[in-house]
Amino acid sequence: MRTEALNAIFRHARVLWRAETLIIEIKLRSAMRRTSLIAFAGLIAVFGLAMLNVAAYFALAPLWGDAWAMVAVAVADFVIAAILIAIASREAASRDLEFATELRDQALEGIETESRVAADRLVHRPVEVAGGLSSILLSLLMGFLRGRK
Repeated sequence: MRTEALNAIFRHARVLWRAETLIIEIKLRSAMRRTSLIAFAGLIAVFGLAMLNVAAYFALAPLWGDAWAMVAVAVADFVIAAILIAIASREAASRDLEFATELRDQALEGIETESRVAADRLVHRPVEVAGGLSSILLSLLMGFLRGRK
């Protein structure tokens, strides 16, 4: 019964570790995707808008004059850039992130519950628990010593 509580705590700790790892991986993947979209949008903006700017300037210069044609082209550039950034920032967290967060929360609850159970046993039967812990430590030490050979 003693080792079952410790095994349950370790099991919940492993699940917690994996859930935290999943959360970090999902957030990193999302950030990389978003950054890639912004970088690609910037590259397209540099090449495409250069040509569009020249064409728009030549089309507007005879109608509005040189200065106002340049202002109109610059405002159009800012609008396009804002649209691309808005699209890139709308990348939402996936259902995977929600699942991993839920899994992490359940693992934390399990660790808390098993810790309370183990603490209650420790308070009510300290000699029995100490004997169980010493046998676990002894088996870990023996396994370590065997592994060193």
